[in-house]
Amino acid sequence: MIRRSTLTGVAVVVTLLGAPAVAETLNLPRQKIELVAPPFVHPHEQVATGGPKIYEVRLVAEEKQMVIDNDGTTLQAMTFNGTIPAPAIVIHEGDYLEVTLASLPTNTMPHNIDFHSATGGQGGGDLTLISPGEQAVFRFKATRTGVFLYHCIPGGPMIPWHIASGMSGVVMVLPRDGLKDAKGKPLHYDRVYYIGEQDMYVPRDDKGKFKTYTSHADAFADTLDTMHKLVPSHVVFNGRVDALTGKNALVANVGENVLFIHSQADRDSRIHIVGGHGDYVWETGKFSNPPQTDGETWLVRGGSATAVLYRFLQPGIYPYVNHNMTEALELGAFAHVRVEGKWDNNLMSQIQAPAPMAEPVAVALEAAAHATPDKSAVDAARVEPTPAPRGPAQATPDKSTADAARVEPTPAPRGPAPVAVTRAAARDARSAHTSAPAAPKRQAVRQHAHRPPQQPQEEPSTWKTWLQKLGILAANTNTTPTSAAR
Repeated sequence: MIRRSTLTGVAVVVTLLGAPAVAETLNLPRQKIELVAPPFVHPHEQVATGGPKIYEVRLVAEEKQMVIDNDGTTLQAMTFNGTIPAPAIVIHEGDYLEVTLASLPTNTMPHNIDFHSATGGQGGGDLTLISPGEQAVFRFKATRTGVFLYHCIPGGPMIPWHIASGMSGVVMVLPRDGLKDAKGKPLHYDRVYYIGEQDMYVPRDDKGKFKTYTSHADAFADTLDTMHKLVPSHVVFNGRVDALTGKNALVANVGENVLFIHSQADRDSRIHIVGGHGDYVWETGKFSNPPQTDGETWLVRGGSATAVLYRFLQPGIYPYVNHNMTEALELGAFAHVRVEGKWDNNLMSQIQAPAPMAEPVAVALEAAAHATPDKSAVDAARVEPTPAPRGPAQATPDKSTADAARVEPTPAPRGPAPVAVTRAAARDARSAHTSAPAAPKRQAVRQHAHRPPQQPQEEPSTWKTWLQKLGILAANTNTTPTSAAR
């Protein structure tokens, strides 16, 4: 039903607008591009040689089940050429991209492609809508430079479902004379990687476990309900959790310029290289705009792609993350860049390796953390109650009556003389304190309300002694540390 109505709707649009004209024959050289799976990008020229060409690519729609995390969770995925994301395609401004889109006979749904880099009805979606076992060929001219998304757009609720299931990739249209900075200086890259960020929506059962489906038709209703909540179960780079970490980490050498292309078809993302930067950042992905420099974290707008050029200066493992750290560390939007080379102590060096603190310092800090506050500090913080308004004068009771009515407070028991606090003693005191059962809150309030006032006592703690040893508090003084000392 969905498939038939989708195809019928597109047919009506084409009829109303008029059938597209047959493509004219272009007398231009042709070159076939052998696409490769991300994060890699097929070989290409950074600066175009010769005039425009017709570049031929073949994309195959494939519906299949894919494992998306280390727990074996599966997604009823939809792909171009079997990968999430789909392959990156690189051409130059003025070139033509001729696309053959095929759909495997084993598929169950219609598919097409909307190229954001193309100009015309639905980015080519009207001209490429095919059923299982069919193929179509269309061509467009690259008139704008930058990195652009492409994705499936078959109609209705199929659109968000197909995109969230993995059907998106990028086309990079380079200026014919290559990349440049804001002053027109040529820029080049030694490596290029394509990272496709994907939010996924796998339904859960009543016990919170991810569900498994035998077909896309079985998964459709539950998946759409999950998508309506706009809370992804996974946010991953290149199709699954840990797709670009460990042995699959991106690699580079110190001194190399690396171009990172990053796309997100649905949701905004904020990319950060931990320990690195973006020397040149095309945040909107368009090379006709001058790049920003010295990027810290850059926005990838939903439905677009960015390009960032960075020259690595130190060896090591650089986490490449969505800086919503929950999505990075809990949902999967996390990668590694492993950089080899010589360490530069001038950029970073360790002054002291981790080691235990000196005993007096450690004990002083521990004692201070559990010490009774200084009496003068308590006095300074005390807020005196507002005196009650005076009523009419009353007779003064005689002294004997007042003495009889007076209730003397029970003196607080005096403990042993204060001793130096050791680490073991402090640890035992904390243990006893934390293990003591707490009274119910209501009862504690009631007891406090009826507790007779107690005479202030001189604090027996030794925290001032330790602060004096550290030079934070002057000897033989009852004053609290000043802000300057702190």
